Amino acid sequence: MLAIVTNIPTPYRTAFFNILNQELLKKGDSLHVIYCAKTETGRHWKFNPDENTYPYTFLKGFHPEFKGFYPHINFGLISCLKKLKPDWVLLAGSWNAPATINVLLNKKNINIPVLFWSEGHIDAQVRSNQYVDYLRKKILRNIDYFVVPNLKSKEYIHHYNTDAIADFLPNTVDEEFFSLSESDSKAESRNRKNLPSDKTIIVLVSSLDQRKGVLEFYEAFKKSNIENLYVVQIGTGEFYETLQQKIKEDRLSDHYMLTGQLEAKEVREYLVAADVFALPTKSDPNPLSPIEAAFLKKALLISSKAGNSKELIPNNENGWIISEITQEHLTKSINTVAETSRAQLEEMGEQSFRIASASFTRKKAAENLISFLQKIKK
Repeated sequence: MLAIVTNIPTPYRTAFFNILNQELLKKGDSLHVIYCAKTETGRHWKFNPDENTYPYTFLKGFHPEFKGFYPHINFGLISCLKKLKPDWVLLAGSWNAPATINVLLNKKNINIPVLFWSEGHIDAQVRSNQYVDYLRKKILRNIDYFVVPNLKSKEYIHHYNTDAIADFLPNTVDEEFFSLSESDSKAESRNRKNLPSDKTIIVLVSSLDQRKGVLEFYEAFKKSNIENLYVVQIGTGEFYETLQQKIKEDRLSDHYMLTGQLEAKEVREYLVAADVFALPTKSDPNPLSPIEAAFLKKALLISSKAGNSKELIPNNENGWIISEITQEHLTKSINTVAETSRAQLEEMGEQSFRIASASFTRKKAAENLISFLQKIKK
């Protein structure tokens, strides 16, 4: 049995756990997920037991909040692991989570291989000083096995633990939902959303905040060759009204559209209508939105600060990596998109789909994890 310890249920993880459990059962093994809490502040996902086909346990505890940090305090974790008697335990939380520290302090007591599912990388560190760095190194050096979603995360782990044994486990999306069907039509989607049929459409999906580089993208777009370009910016956040005002003042409503926050079906419709998906983030460990766009056959324009940029655009055949989020680099990238024919963008989108299908399906991720587990001596 594989026991996974994680903070709360999230849709992309729970859906993966369903597939992982199925694949483990085929191998004569099983899965049990241990949740430290049902939710956290600012998380609006609803946990539906009927949609979760794997065994799970919600631990009792209390859940304080310290400036966006949620240290779930659970007292029954080790006793739960002893009762389950798993062959491996996979920690799928932050390095400084109480559950992570609790399991590491009891490694000899539970006497099974401990793995850590790490999505961090240097560009995405939120808290870092000599004291935090010392603690991070101390904890990560006490873990032998890691699974990571991308090369940046692997480099990050080896920075703190040179002896770590790491394998790849990408976060996954609902590839069936975010794949084109026979009924999908770019032209019809543009018509339904009142989007121009004669322009190259770039879609961005993110919160409108400092970290996502949305203002920098807008200012660069304004100075680019935008005659045949149209941008759809999906999401909301602190810069929504700022962008709204800028678009009005610059008279760019014929080229730049804000939608606000949308449901998944609406996001999908705009992505179907698009030619290019863009993510000019300044810091993002492992964003899921470009994976969704790749399954929908979109050319990609992604910041180098996105942890999975190299995995999603490995040879520049299906898009472009923005080296720095500056006006110069963004303007150059946007102009490159403007100069690329719609037919070529279609071909790039097909390549995006091939890349996503080869590496980012839930079944492939589950198979890779199981293969790694089997290499670890029980």
